[in-house]
Amino acid sequence: MTALATAAAAAEPFRFESVASLQDMQALARHDFPLGTPRDQVRAAFVQQGGATLKLHAKRAETEKYLYDIDLCGYYVWRWNISADYDAKGGLKQLYVNATPMLANAPPPPLPAKGPFYMLSRPRPQAAKGESTLKAIINGDQMMLTAIGPTRPDPLNMGRAINYTGEVWRSIFDADDADHIAPYAGDCAKVDAEMKKQIEAAKAAPNGAPSH
Repeated sequence: MTALATAAAAAEPFRFESVASLQDMQALARHDFPLGTPRDQVRAAFVQQGGATLKLHAKRAETEKYLYDIDLCGYYVWRWNISADYDAKGGLKQLYVNATPMLANAPPPPLPAKGPFYMLSRPRPQAAKGESTLKAIINGDQMMLTAIGPTRPDPLNMGRAINYTGEVWRSIFDADDADHIAPYAGDCAKVDAEMKKQIEAAKAAPNGAPSH
């Protein structure tokens, strides 16, 4: 059974920890939540089953998001920011995974063309051993220009870095806090040991280059 199976098919509740990558979450969003999905069904999966924090948009009555943070052994705080737009009857109009729309073949948000641009800093003090502050360049409309982030919630393999675009509010950089930060489901002692080995190998290599 894969992480992309629906809760009904798997006879198990949805868990964010079962999703191994950004790509997998995008596939899940497209497969499990088609246009018109009732708001209650979306909330049931991400909030009631998954344990995400529900945040309502301050100015858009039919827009909300579901935040789930994972502490990757003190090296990085991974955020799932799943946001949704609904119609007046509560049917799903669009679902976003970390600011990227998933439904109806919607294109990724474009880069903002209009400035001025500012540096945004998002503190993550829990990641004291790694990236304790996330940074992005945004414009006055809170749209992201340069916002680099990983693609896998795995401290030893965080995937390729990509530039996220779209609204800050829907992204990994937004200032809203989740009600709690979940611990990494793996073994942090093993992660620390592997990180130590990688650091020692880098120091031992000529000119600090990785050894082979």
